Amino acid sequence: MATRRKPTHKIGKVVKIYSPTSDVGKGKYYRIVYPHNGGFRDTTATTEEFAVAQALRIARKIKSGSDLRSELTVNDFLDAYLDSNLREKSGNVWGPKHALARKGLMNLYVRPAIGTKLCTEITNDLLKGIVWSGGTVSNGEHLRSAIGAWIRWGKGEKWVVADPLELLHGMKNTTNQMRTETKAKQSGQGILYINPDQIPSHSEVDALAKAAAANTGIWWYELMFNLAAYSGMRIGEILDLDVTHIDTKAKTVQVLMQCLEVGGRKTRVLPKMSKQRTTIYPTKTPSGYPLAKQMERRIKELKALKKVPLIQDGTRRLLLFHNKTGGWISQGSFAKNVRIPAQNKAGWPKDQSGRFIWTFHSLRHVFCSYYLGELRQEASDVAIAVGHSSPWTTYSMYVGAAKTAISKLSAAN
Repeated sequence: MATRRKPTHKIGKVVKIYSPTSDVGKGKYYRIVYPHNGGFRDTTATTEEFAVAQALRIARKIKSGSDLRSELTVNDFLDAYLDSNLREKSGNVWGPKHALARKGLMNLYVRPAIGTKLCTEITNDLLKGIVWSGGTVSNGEHLRSAIGAWIRWGKGEKWVVADPLELLHGMKNTTNQMRTETKAKQSGQGILYINPDQIPSHSEVDALAKAAAANTGIWWYELMFNLAAYSGMRIGEILDLDVTHIDTKAKTVQVLMQCLEVGGRKTRVLPKMSKQRTTIYPTKTPSGYPLAKQMERRIKELKALKKVPLIQDGTRRLLLFHNKTGGWISQGSFAKNVRIPAQNKAGWPKDQSGRFIWTFHSLRHVFCSYYLGELRQEASDVAIAVGHSSPWTTYSMYVGAAKTAISKLSAAN
């Protein structure tokens, strides 16, 4: 019969401290157990001295009837914030993809940096240091946003006693400083601007599409890559397309839903920003691929099936691009077995670390730059087709003010 462990310390008769039980994992910490809301809660400390000090603070809080949360560790604060049940009680509901991203940021950057500190020890300098630890401007921006939301939630839930405005003061300046120190920027070009060298050419799109079909022996992969490049659809939107979304006479596509994949689990949700829209595709691509004709071929091929396939969500639809059973293609296996081998075969460029400079999302940039730069279409029209929040977003990303500003000034002379 196993014997019950005895605490090494009792503080105020209600707070108990237990010594570590192992050299690894959570067992390597001192555990502090105390009564809370009719039950018990616990927290941890790295040393016996720290455990006693923390237990004394908790005991004083219990005696005075005050809230305990601010006296617990940042690890406890993070655990509560990342617990969907606790967070949603305060009306803070996250989608699965957002939850995975936030959990990754908090566990990768925040927890290692300040996890063992008390919530009362969180400072502005510590939070700025975490933003800097992101290493890149993009990571820094994501961390700044995540930390801001975390701290503001913590204030409402009494984990944070300090003024959030003071804790978050100057965070935006931190990411601005990261940006100026990492890369110079051209006057008139905002942070959204995409340089032309980040966008594949028409011939490079054509080479990729042909390589995908040749590598797999599946002809419609060439159609898939060309459709992505000349309709502006995202990967999740492409994977959920079915024959009812296509109007071959008008050469239009209704983008109504997308296949969202988080941690291998696939669900059908609204497109990004919940924006349903209609986009277009050309009769032929600039490289001469007969896109409209091949769309008709693919739809005719699908409609000839004797049985409509069953998709992972339990519905039956004729997906334009599907896996072996007719369901949603896994983005992970698609990247590994189709996209990356095709990029290698087509000779798409890589950076110094060996990673591809362009991704599947780069095909979306092809559509925007083609219609804006080559066909001279209005940014407002292109924005509607790709689902941007505003025409200014489209203009800022693919044109920038710099290209037209000087010519306008010269014309005024």
